[in-house]
Amino acid sequence: MKDPLGGIKGDPAKTTNPFSVDRKTALAEINLSVDWIEGRKRKSDRTVLQRMRDGTWGQEEKIPNWEPSADSEFDGVDVILRWAGKEITRVRNISRKEAKVALSGVKAFVRNINPEKPDFTNPWVVKCYNVTAKIYGLERVTEQAVHDDGEGQNRRHPHLFAGIQGDDSALSQNRFMKDVKRAIKFTDDALAFLEVVELTPRKRPPEFRKMSKTRICTPTYKTANTHFDISLVFANETIVTETNIPLPKAKIAVASMRGWLRSIDPENPELDDFNVKACY
Repeated sequence: MKDPLGGIKGDPAKTTNPFSVDRKTALAEINLSVDWIEGRKRKSDRTVLQRMRDGTWGQEEKIPNWEPSADSEFDGVDVILRWAGKEITRVRNISRKEAKVALSGVKAFVRNINPEKPDFTNPWVVKCYNVTAKIYGLERVTEQAVHDDGEGQNRRHPHLFAGIQGDDSALSQNRFMKDVKRAIKFTDDALAFLEVVELTPRKRPPEFRKMSKTRICTPTYKTANTHFDISLVFANETIVTETNIPLPKAKIAVASMRGWLRSIDPENPELDDFNVKACY
């Protein structure tokens, strides 16, 4: 054998189009991300020994295309379009149900890219291509403004996140709506606390073992959990408080408060109601 490489030849350049390689990686990452959000956690392809050698043994696999929202109070999720390891854009602070829809939009976008003849009328394709071009020293394409409201070039293409708007939508910027959601979460926390407050700390779920009160629910007496002061707290302001409520009735009061909050229409609040107006 005179050839040191045993006659092995590389693939023709056509089959190793860098944009095609990056598209294949992006598609694999989005499939992995969909598996994670739907609860189908896949085992790593690397062996335990390989993961020990590269220092990743015992570390959870990173999810490429979604992550918990950094500023979320309600278990929100950010869905991300990544290309060649670079974040292109994201939709912020959406529910997991919305995240599944948004991920399907990203998957459709990546799958429909033609790496041999990219559609440069789509500004997101241009942005992804330019990431590849920068890495491999290729000529870049002039980028266009992105209008996710359907204006301009984007009108010709499906919405990147399948219509999910996240914190960029006008509805999510409704501060009153966010305060209603926060107040409802206070009631959820209080009800969960009241259900276990009679147990000794050792027998409570771990998250309640060191808890002696909640934001809206405080024991009336320091040495007993028989009576509680219940407050409606909205946007860090106490709207109304009732003191010395027996535990069984305290649960009913908090449940009633939750129902009242859920009945509020954040887009069209009934300001004739004194308490709704006070919250608003």
